[in-house]
Amino acid sequence: MTGRVLRAFLLPAVLGLGALSLASASADPARTQVRQAAPVPEPAAAQAGLQFGFYVGDEQQPTTSRVAKLGSDITFPQGRFDGKILGFSDTSPITGKLSIPVTSSYFVSFRFMPATGTVELIPDGDATGVVDVDTGATGDCKEVGTAICAHTDVTNKVFIKLSNVKVDGKVLDVGPNCRTARSVVVNIKALVPLALPASPVKVTSTFDTPAFAGCGVREDLSPLLTGLVSGPGNTLVTNLRLRCVGDGPPPNGCGA
Repeated sequence: MTGRVLRAFLLPAVLGLGALSLASASADPARTQVRQAAPVPEPAAAQAGLQFGFYVGDEQQPTTSRVAKLGSDITFPQGRFDGKILGFSDTSPITGKLSIPVTSSYFVSFRFMPATGTVELIPDGDATGVVDVDTGATGDCKEVGTAICAHTDVTNKVFIKLSNVKVDGKVLDVGPNCRTARSVVVNIKALVPLALPASPVKVTSTFDTPAFAGCGVREDLSPLLTGLVSGPGNTLVTNLRLRCVGDGPPPNGCGA
């Protein structure tokens, strides 16, 4: 929620506490300075954060990554993003966990040689970023059709791991530790709903794929995979569909 919303909720309480302090000062002037100097504790809701959850990908727009060098798409099964908005400022921190199942890919290497493999996205820590929450059925929230919405700027970091690779039907033994040497940085900026029911929001991100490392058992295959896959201009397209908001019970709450 925004600072505006927080002030709307807290204003009556602040006025009430002010009246109580004045009454106490009249009864015992010596205690006035102590009461005025005491810090106001942060609301419990601000400490806990606002929970939310999205499905990542749906029937209309599955999570699809375009590998620029190969000119091929990799489609992933539906995943999830579970997060929290921390605090009540206009630009509040956000943290979350991205989970996308593994998938099998097919592409053509060297423009004529078919290749298949298993692709896994391994999170490199939690997703982080900032969010600006708005309220009201007009303005920005009108674009997503809900009374509460949020402008999000979230960075996800994932390693791309390859396994079960076959080229032209023959096994390419990449070993158990074949993945990008550094994590891929995927930044997602979107206006998303924070109230149900809500329509999905389509998001598109562009990212660079780093070089691969640890690939190969009998020989180092990392340079080969780096040459085939790594580079700039890759895209990720998906639908974010709101699943739950708040710590209440399912299906609309994100609590246990």
